[in-house]
Amino acid sequence: MKALSSPLALAGLSLSLACSAVALKPATALAASQATTRTEIQDAALEARLQARFDALAEAGFTGFAAISRHGEIIFAQGAGLADPATGRPFTLDTQFDIGSITKSFTGMAIAALVDAGRLSPDAILADFFPDAPADKAAITVQQLLTHTAGLPDAVGDDFSEEDWASVRDTIFNAELRHEPGSAYRYSNVGFTLLAAIIEVVTGQSYEDYLIREILAPAGIEHTGYMAVYDDALAARSRHGEAVIDASWGGHAPNWHLMGNGGLVSTPRDMLAWEAGFHNGSLVSPQARDLAMTPLVREGEGAASFYGYGLVVEDDAELGRIYWHNGGNPSFNSHWRVLADQGYEMFATTNQRAISADTVIAALVAALMDQDFQVQHPREAGTDPVALPDTAGGAAAADFLAMIASDDEAVWQDYVLNRMSGDMRAVAPMDGHLGMMRQLHRDFGQSETIAVFETETAITLSLRDPHSGETIPVVIEYNAEGQVTGLMIG
Repeated sequence: MKALSSPLALAGLSLSLACSAVALKPATALAASQATTRTEIQDAALEARLQARFDALAEAGFTGFAAISRHGEIIFAQGAGLADPATGRPFTLDTQFDIGSITKSFTGMAIAALVDAGRLSPDAILADFFPDAPADKAAITVQQLLTHTAGLPDAVGDDFSEEDWASVRDTIFNAELRHEPGSAYRYSNVGFTLLAAIIEVVTGQSYEDYLIREILAPAGIEHTGYMAVYDDALAARSRHGEAVIDASWGGHAPNWHLMGNGGLVSTPRDMLAWEAGFHNGSLVSPQARDLAMTPLVREGEGAASFYGYGLVVEDDAELGRIYWHNGGNPSFNSHWRVLADQGYEMFATTNQRAISADTVIAALVAALMDQDFQVQHPREAGTDPVALPDTAGGAAAADFLAMIASDDEAVWQDYVLNRMSGDMRAVAPMDGHLGMMRQLHRDFGQSETIAVFETETAITLSLRDPHSGETIPVVIEYNAEGQVTGLMIG
């Protein structure tokens, strides 16, 4: 899931001498020597700041990896904790993580490359690729899918299921639109699943094969993909000891509820190479890059950020142009960020939620810019639990929290049968619903609610594990009858 606002935009970061260029004057050899010395001192100071900030993050509970490059050259790479505690394997530049919704950035890049090559139009509609598309969805455009304006729900199925494209397509086509296509921004995983399917129709290759063969492998990016590149010997484990294939995919190849929108694995090394190549126009053409990185749709009324082709675009008064995306599930979360005007590419990834990848990126950007940043262990953060509102949303939230607090499958099944709408029940078989609830109970059954935000049709909770300090956002959508119509976690 991508956060709706940038933690860095809220951090008040500004540029310092750490990123200043040093001009060499050709007057004397001494002047050149002095300039070189100043550059070396600045680089050493930057390295010290980054290391000190990373050490503070690790001390507060971060486990995972963070890496930074400058114009494609790695200047910082550091891991904390163990990728596999059972074997003592550490996190490295080549550890594979589930990068979650960052998958959308790869899908957007692939679509931009096809558009630039004249093989696809942003104005093409679903009916051009799927003649059986229903009337309410037939005219949805590629551009609307890319920019979360198609009106599609966030999800229509279970990430752990084993559904093929035909099954998922039918579920998508039968789902109710949340708004008229093109009329509003609403984040949707489903739209990027459709884009993956469109890539397959246009290219005659599977989504994964096209991504790897046509874009990634020629650039030497070799450990990014789905099953074709998954390596259990490289894969990180969740905090419960599960490998990516189990924690993120359900113990098998990813199904079509993930395809194109989530679940790709990658490594910190691959991610920095991808960011640099995408941004400098060597991975795809400069024209495709510019298309993908155009700020097209504001992310909600009054938002400072815009969505392009699978990525967020922001302009900061101090930092300049920023591109980014994040993603995660209850087991893993990641964040890539390009400070375009400063020349930095950044990536952070983790297998816990106490110190998220978003927090790591915010802390390291502050270090780059020589800004203060207080790294605090979540268990010491001092945020008190809050009461649920006495509203329809509050009642929906109370029922959800009671359900995940229980270890009784009969309670979980009753929730599915009596609290979920028919459409919500239909997105997965009962075993799929129960599997999700089992994981929620294990990870967040004793959680405290530390923040609540409510609209007319949804309530968003921020849940915190009182023991580890890990937090997770949960969005519960409901209808006029109080039935749950949507559930987004992570």
